[in-house]
Amino acid sequence: MEHLFIPDELRAFLQQVVAALDARAAGGGEARDLDQDNAFRHESGFGGRVAAGEGDDLYAFTYLTKNRKARWELKIHESAMREVADGLLVEVPGERFDLERGGTRKPSGDALLVWGEFEDDALRVPTPEVLEEALAGLRLAADDRPRLVRLWSTTDDQVIAVLDRDECALYVVESEEGYATSVGAGTHAPATQVVDHDGRVLEVPGADRVPWASARTALLSFAERGELGPGVRVDGRIPSGLMMMGDADRRAVLASRPPPPTDYARSSIPRFIQFSNREFTVDTNRMPALGTLPPLAIEELVAWANRLLALLEERELVVFGRANRDEIAYELGNLLSVHAAEAEDVLDTADWLANEIGAIRGIVRIFASGGDLQHLLRRTRPGVE
Repeated sequence: MEHLFIPDELRAFLQQVVAALDARAAGGGEARDLDQDNAFRHESGFGGRVAAGEGDDLYAFTYLTKNRKARWELKIHESAMREVADGLLVEVPGERFDLERGGTRKPSGDALLVWGEFEDDALRVPTPEVLEEALAGLRLAADDRPRLVRLWSTTDDQVIAVLDRDECALYVVESEEGYATSVGAGTHAPATQVVDHDGRVLEVPGADRVPWASARTALLSFAERGELGPGVRVDGRIPSGLMMMGDADRRAVLASRPPPPTDYARSSIPRFIQFSNREFTVDTNRMPALGTLPPLAIEELVAWANRLLALLEERELVVFGRANRDEIAYELGNLLSVHAAEAEDVLDTADWLANEIGAIRGIVRIFASGGDLQHLLRRTRPGVE
């Protein structure tokens, strides 16, 4: 066990943690799950309370040195953390891991591309041509909603790309050169939100996004050489929530999921593109007139809600949390009973209803627009076979 002399940025981080704990104790703090490993985030690291069994006042933090050459794993009791925050404690025990590798890495195997949790949401990349085809498909799928993609190079470097229409943010979480974030020109552009593979929401500032043409070239370079190349300007930081992703190399990822295909056509990307560009057709001769809805029993409303939820899920327009699906359907059924008929006719109401669906407990995020929802309501409403 080594000892870390507390640097200013780590002390500032722990001061923020102590302030948050005090605010929580006083009843005015932001609600958060303290036992998550990233309950507290800072540009220098992340951490949270250790799970029950080791004491309620024990916290674990990952700290990354300012030069990004080493990572420290620290376990510290709340009393000692407060002493650090007050400047009374100048060093703490911890375990150090060096991040520099001295240029000794050699290419091995295929690059790996992952964009989801299912078997076909990944692709082993045997040639640059396969990667080009996959990136082109993911770019088209990003017209529908932002996509988070992870790419491992043949030397086990890793970059995370957030694709959003004609722009892309790049986050290097593992490389010989250390961390990096792409720097774009959109300093004042609005942030983009994307859901990662674990269901967490990542906020991507506009300043991190670069044109897709530049990002595409950088990703092709990264897969082969583990570096983004000169076409994308970067700085040495990444969002704290992404730091832990660098711990998973290709071997660990491949061991945790079924073998991914090497053929683009066998991946899920063609299906994404099909759903993103598909126009729903409605046979108006087989459904009640729009804007009218006969009285429905709660059982019929819940059945309608379940059909709508199933179609939203099939089209990848919704992300569910851990709540009971029956409870979601019951609440959605109440919304449909009051607002569905008007939403089918009025786009503003459909937009409002989409937002209300996204606010239901158990729904992490909904990607359907008001227009999407109008199509789906007509497709699933009672009386339409």
